[in-house]
Amino acid sequence: MGIINICFQLVSCSDTSHLSQALMSKNNDAFADLEHQYQSFYKQIAAFLYSHPDLMFSFSFSSRLIEWFAKYHKEYVLLISEMSSRRQIEFLGGALHNPLLPSLLPIDRVGQIEQFTMVLRQHTGKRPRGMILPNNAWDASLVSSLRTCGMEFVIMDARLFPDNKNAFLPCIVQEQGKNIYVLGQDISLVPGVGCSPKQYLDKIKDKVVALCPEADNPLVCCSLSPEQTCQLISSGWFSSFVADIKSHGSRYGFATNTPSKYLKGTQHFQRVYIPAGILDSKTGRPNNIYDYLLEDTATYLLYSKMMYVSMLVNQSRGDKIRKKATKDFVWQSQNGAAYDGEKTPAGDERRKNAYRNLIQAERTVREYMDFFDSVTTFDYDGDGVREYVCQFDCYNAYVQARGGSVFELDVMKAVHNYVGKNPSGHAGLFLDFFSKNHNAATALENFSRQIYKEVYFDGKRHEIKLLAAGTVGESFQPVSLKKNYSLNSSGIQVQYIIKNESSSSLRQIFSVQSNFFLPSTENESLKLELISGEQKTLSVLTNPFSKKCNKEVSLVRFTDGDVTFVFEMNENADICFFEKKGRLEVLVSWPMEIPAEREIEKTISFSVVSKGTRRKKK
Repeated sequence: MGIINICFQLVSCSDTSHLSQALMSKNNDAFADLEHQYQSFYKQIAAFLYSHPDLMFSFSFSSRLIEWFAKYHKEYVLLISEMSSRRQIEFLGGALHNPLLPSLLPIDRVGQIEQFTMVLRQHTGKRPRGMILPNNAWDASLVSSLRTCGMEFVIMDARLFPDNKNAFLPCIVQEQGKNIYVLGQDISLVPGVGCSPKQYLDKIKDKVVALCPEADNPLVCCSLSPEQTCQLISSGWFSSFVADIKSHGSRYGFATNTPSKYLKGTQHFQRVYIPAGILDSKTGRPNNIYDYLLEDTATYLLYSKMMYVSMLVNQSRGDKIRKKATKDFVWQSQNGAAYDGEKTPAGDERRKNAYRNLIQAERTVREYMDFFDSVTTFDYDGDGVREYVCQFDCYNAYVQARGGSVFELDVMKAVHNYVGKNPSGHAGLFLDFFSKNHNAATALENFSRQIYKEVYFDGKRHEIKLLAAGTVGESFQPVSLKKNYSLNSSGIQVQYIIKNESSSSLRQIFSVQSNFFLPSTENESLKLELISGEQKTLSVLTNPFSKKCNKEVSLVRFTDGDVTFVFEMNENADICFFEKKGRLEVLVSWPMEIPAEREIEKTISFSVVSKGTRRKKK
């Protein structure tokens, strides 16, 4: 066995939105946090490496971090560029906003990688030859895109390798006549302060010898965060590690190296096909990218929106400067952290930012392309069932067959998707329930979860008519529900025609639930205005709202910033509200008694009013 090569990679933070804020101004929390990291970690690491020229490293910085260094600490860029010139460190490339590359269109993959390369070359004068695979998301189709961008190798978690392949030998992956080297990382071989350098080297040698005794110059790749690296430097671990390799190099047969230098000096490769996959953040096991996105409905809908807007932008023609700005909004929305399905406030915030960038991109496209109101139907989310994409100057409303509900409401003025879900998991606007009381949590879901059938669709007149049938109540009485959408530039009218198909009278409460996701989680000052009773009395409710229902209400209005939403019913209804952490639930209910084989009609007119919005002149 030849020398065992150890490649350390310093991997920076991938939160591009946080770094973008730090770039904008010195007077914000993001800048202060990054300045603290620079003084505590990055500066110390560079100083140590500069004084230990035999210790080789690879640097994987995000493009925003490189730009921040160049803007506020040029001396740091000069120092690491000098170490790169003497071939002590290697700069690794990446994609601009750390996306899930397999989920992107090839034009976006190439665009993000090349933009990253341009930033790196501009500030360091170096062109990367390889990269750490963003989010460990792999697909063989990436080979063509990576080679187009001049990448010769990628580094990924070895858990994505087939079981019969060795993590300590470089792989050659081929796709459509193009090759790329893949280097595997074994996460069990990350050094720690509790393990001395000698113990660490013995651990590596035992594992490498056991798995590939015949290998010539095996490779161990190890990624470290700035915090981990500094901890190893401060404790003296790296100093001992360098001394141990120098004094016992011939005995242990170890050397530090950079990936490019290693690949030039080895001829021992393994040919392999690596199946498409991504490491699941919850289980740590490989998963395919589409099942990963499908684990959470909200995540997949965000992915569908991203794909739709990406195609819209890439196919648009017109002002090149504004198109370039629009593409950057799309690329920002593709940050992989927004698609991990994390059900936390931080996860919600990342998805909210992704929607904001996508809506801003769509809004900008409208400025340089001819836009007109439209209602079209096609399979928007790839589930085999057509959705209805309703686009108006003020808002977009996306209607799905499942539940016959609105699953996305983009208000252009607010640059925000207002559709959210309540704690019980129900998401969307105009979800239909039958129950014995006003609590939708105890309601039957035979309509809110059902796939409605299309009865009539007219894109020119902006009309959609849907139909569902089911049973309600303890006696399972058959009921049919016609749900007719009529849309225009000011809002949506939803007409319900409920027919009792049984031979006995039907007594139920029919409820329509709408769940809003407000831009801010600080909604203590949220106010709702109600008009109720025969005298049309105006009432103002302030958050927190009473859990009791408000009786005989004909109109509800609430305002979020510059956007006002109005619910107006054709017949007085009972209204309940619930708000928590930026999620507002509005429940409209009508107690009903429908004679046998008869029907009743209820209508909700929903208006979206944006202050200062003006329609473009044709």
